[in-house]
Amino acid sequence: MASEFDTTTKLLLVLTGFMALMVLLIAYVALFRTEDPLLAQAAGEAGKTAQVAPAADCDASTPEGSAKCPPGQYCMGDKCAPIDDLAICGEGDSCRDCDCEMPLVCHQMRCQDPGKLERAPLECARNEELAKAVRNLQNKCASRDKSLGDLVSTRSCTPSDWEQLAIDDPQFDLILAAFPGRFSVHYPTGLPKKGANWPTKTVREHYKQQIRRFKEQLTRAKQVFVIGRASPDGDRQENHDLAVRRMDMVTQIIGEVVNEGLAETERKQIPIQPFAMRDAKPLNPERFKKSYLDVQDKPGEKTPSPVVAWDDTNQKRMQSLLDGAIDLKDQSSRDWTELFNAINRVVLVVPIPCDGTEYKPPKTILDESAG
Repeated sequence: MASEFDTTTKLLLVLTGFMALMVLLIAYVALFRTEDPLLAQAAGEAGKTAQVAPAADCDASTPEGSAKCPPGQYCMGDKCAPIDDLAICGEGDSCRDCDCEMPLVCHQMRCQDPGKLERAPLECARNEELAKAVRNLQNKCASRDKSLGDLVSTRSCTPSDWEQLAIDDPQFDLILAAFPGRFSVHYPTGLPKKGANWPTKTVREHYKQQIRRFKEQLTRAKQVFVIGRASPDGDRQENHDLAVRRMDMVTQIIGEVVNEGLAETERKQIPIQPFAMRDAKPLNPERFKKSYLDVQDKPGEKTPSPVVAWDDTNQKRMQSLLDGAIDLKDQSSRDWTELFNAINRVVLVVPIPCDGTEYKPPKTILDESAG
């Protein structure tokens, strides 16, 4: 009996000790060991291996050499490098190296909400020649000294910028020829003079009536070029001063025409870019006709004559000579000389309907099928 009791007691003591040991072991693991040391060691060795693994060699000079890189890598500097996943950018972020999150669009190198963007006018979106001319002007403006942060549009340049660009580029007149609604305002010899009573009320009203024909184009324009050409009336400074007085007169009349009938609070500030080209070569009648008079009529719509003079008689006379009453190539006739002088006493007006910064949605398959 005693022997049996001793055996049972010993077993209970052993079990009690074993249970106490297990409790201590569990407590130790819970308090002092948060991860398996073997797993941690394995992970550390794997990370070390990944860090020190050298990039695979490749040869970027040949397609075969570039193909040596494993999937997800590309050959750069004869070493395989991982291809970064294209990031997704939010509104206002630069989209130079990322995709804009839907429904944002990348416009002017920024992710922007298409609903908040100014759309390109229909005439700029549909007329490829006009859109090309705007891009040409935009590129020429960008060629001037601009700070990196400037948003370069055709409105980023100053009048002096445009004057220099117009003089430097022999194709400038042909670029302007793409813009509809352009017209030319002509003057008598030496007028207007400083301090002289000209134009008279009748003459000024005639100018205003003729410019009024272009009110729609002037009102829609993002900016208006008002260009005073060199006049064959005196020395360099006199010609410049004369061109400035003529530009001032045209600018005032344009403002009056655009704001006719509007209340003071509704009046529009006309975005005019005036510049005088006193160092430009005189216009040849044949080139003048090609650049400024050959305006394509819209279907079912007659474009007004772009010639504006100081009275009906001289206006019709100029238009007749330009329309073929004389041979524009024959420079020996008196009529040719008269026309040459008349077209160079001029202010050229070119309404620009868009500036190149407007949003033009990409064409869809339906758009292309509709033409």
